[in-house]
Amino acid sequence: ATGLHPDPLPHCHVVTTTTHKTLRGPRGGMILIKKDTENPFGIVAPKSGRVKMMSEVMDSVVMPGMQGGPLMHVIAAKAVGFGENLKPDYKEYCKQIVKNASALSQRLVELGYKLVSGGTDNHLMLVDLSNKDITGKAAEKALEKAGITVNKNMVPFDKRSPFITSGIRIGTPAMTTRGMKEPEMKQIADMINTVLSNMDNDSVIEKVRNQVSELCGKFKLYDID
Repeated sequence: ATGLHPDPLPHCHVVTTTTHKTLRGPRGGMILIKKDTENPFGIVAPKSGRVKMMSEVMDSVVMPGMQGGPLMHVIAAKAVGFGENLKPDYKEYCKQIVKNASALSQRLVELGYKLVSGGTDNHLMLVDLSNKDITGKAAEKALEKAGITVNKNMVPFDKRSPFITSGIRIGTPAMTTRGMKEPEMKQIADMINTVLSNMDNDSVIEKVRNQVSELCGKFKLYDID
């Protein structure tokens, strides 16, 4: 939407994305295809044997198997969201997302954490906890107690199951939407480190939870007391 990330469409037959994360709209998703052509998978119409167009293949997969009746209020909300995505301040928001992700990842590396790919060029990062002898599942639960939301994630060549994992994934869009910038990212990295270094210490985790609450209080989603 802003040109800050390479466009995948020229290189892919199908691209999917959500409407409720970086785009900040209502919950939903989009399926994108480049110029409509015959599908490369050899899927044909049962009666005529004609090779189906890509749009036909996508439509038949989505409706009626995956989608029901349209929700007009959600469609309207998506339209409002897309309108916001076209405004100049959305590009500034995206720039700050990347800056925040860079600051957060750099601080985590300074604290001794291993990041897959060594850092990040976009809005998220994958932290490999193998060198900390911590599972992704345990880290996710401990951080959740402190009011910090991440999700467990497998890392390359992970020896643990997808239900346990050796890593966690962290993103910066929600923090950026609140108005947080690079200094706050360093604070958050320190909070994450404190929790992961004291996973069995409830008093430390409670202290971090209070710090999280205080930080969020300074960056309210809605300026309403």
